[in-house]
Amino acid sequence: MAPSQMKALVSAPDHTTEVKEVSVPKPEAGEVLIKVSTVTLNPTDWKHAAFMSTPSQILGCDFCGTVQDSNGTDLAVGTKVAGFVHGGKYEDRGSFAEYLKARADTLSKVPANVDEAVASSVGIAGYTAAQALFSRLELNLPSKTDTLPALDSNSPKLLVWAGSSSVGQYAVQLGRIAGYHVITTASPKNHEYLKSIGASETYDYRQEALPELISKQNPTLSGALDCISEGGTQSLCARSLGSSGGTVVVLLKPEKEAIEVRNDVKIVHTLVYSVLGHPFAYGKAAYDEATVSAENAKLQAFTSQGIFRHLFASGLLRGNVIKHMDGGLSGIPQGFKYMQEGKVSLEKLAYRIG
Repeated sequence: MAPSQMKALVSAPDHTTEVKEVSVPKPEAGEVLIKVSTVTLNPTDWKHAAFMSTPSQILGCDFCGTVQDSNGTDLAVGTKVAGFVHGGKYEDRGSFAEYLKARADTLSKVPANVDEAVASSVGIAGYTAAQALFSRLELNLPSKTDTLPALDSNSPKLLVWAGSSSVGQYAVQLGRIAGYHVITTASPKNHEYLKSIGASETYDYRQEALPELISKQNPTLSGALDCISEGGTQSLCARSLGSSGGTVVVLLKPEKEAIEVRNDVKIVHTLVYSVLGHPFAYGKAAYDEATVSAENAKLQAFTSQGIFRHLFASGLLRGNVIKHMDGGLSGIPQGFKYMQEGKVSLEKLAYRIG
């Protein structure tokens, strides 16, 4: 039986944060109550706290934990699960807390052989990569295999700009598992690691005339995921596609300059909160019931149908590189500062909660 009160990291006046006693959330139809054990941090967490959240919103998206109340769903009490919620937007939803509620059909079961922090990292990063690659770019879904498919000169190509980012690491792995020749950019210090998780070609993102080099060497390249999506990277990705153009998926608003780079390239936005099945507004964009239901249905292959669980259990999917941090809920603001100061490279910050 869960208690009536819990500790949570919430938004406070003047865009600060505080650990506060709040009510344990009550799951609605189709939702379960989860006792949180581990959380991982994303840029969206500190950005909500600093710019978007009104006071008293529970912060945090990623989590790993165990089902405390199945609430009539198919998930049994005690099942270890991972996923994400839209933290920083609601008073009763957010992962930086001792308990949270989440839709059962948005959760991935966690195999016994997977570290909880690694499992937690599948939330924003893993789900975004899956949505971008398999819904937006419409790549072939990875099969529930225990071995990587062979690659040859005819294998389809995929560009992941910023492969060492959290989303980038998942995209490189999922692309390779799905049978794609993955091309990625990163600092040279991270090239070997990216090759170890599935990249076939790695480039220094600062290399002069890099888009033209990638395009020339990969004339059939027609799909890219831009994991930065600001500071000109959208245009760089558009220029990198092969001679027939294609699609660049971006994580932020499509830039006018990028849209105008090539008339044979589409710039397509993806926003992972849409898979959670709750209608919401994000800036001027409204995501209605029909839209979020369709996005949720597209992700079922990875969640309720078990692709994420199988790939983690098989060892083909390794998730993010983890940096364990101290302090629990009270230590998370220090993690925000760490990210804002640009100290995070390759690693995902993780905190133990329960």
